[in-house]
Amino acid sequence: MLLPATSYKNTLGNMKSKRQAATLIPYKIQGGKILIYFQKKAKDAPRWPDYFGFFGGGLEGKETPEEALRREIKEELDFAPEGYEFLGKYEFPNHINHMFALQVGEDFEKQVTVFEGDYGIFFDEREALREPMLIDEDKEVLRDFYKKIKTRNEK
Repeated sequence: MLLPATSYKNTLGNMKSKRQAATLIPYKIQGGKILIYFQKKAKDAPRWPDYFGFFGGGLEGKETPEEALRREIKEELDFAPEGYEFLGKYEFPNHINHMFALQVGEDFEKQVTVFEGDYGIFFDEREALREPMLIDEDKEVLRDFYKKIKTRNEK
């Protein structure tokens, strides 16, 4: 189940040794499919160049994950996310990712301007999980996201 964004505070704990990031999964449901908006990273990106991945980035200073999320999404998409939900904290060997999800409208692409990366694109579940240039760790998060969103929609 997706949690209210404020629930992330219970997941912080002592995580100072790994890089921490906050990222957003903008999604829409269209024609019975769950579509997720990904960033196509630039060829010269410092992390995962030329790959597809989520929008967001590292926490700065004493930022909370939610503060970092709002800052990063404004910087990368010129968009102020509201009504997002906390998906979970995902720990990987080199970093910790605080994941948030936001159901967006049909006109989302017209509401954003991609300032970081080459462009944004919607993928359905099959396209995303089969995309060879999608970050493997993001695929791991996606599998969990799809499971949670489908469970919620079945209720």
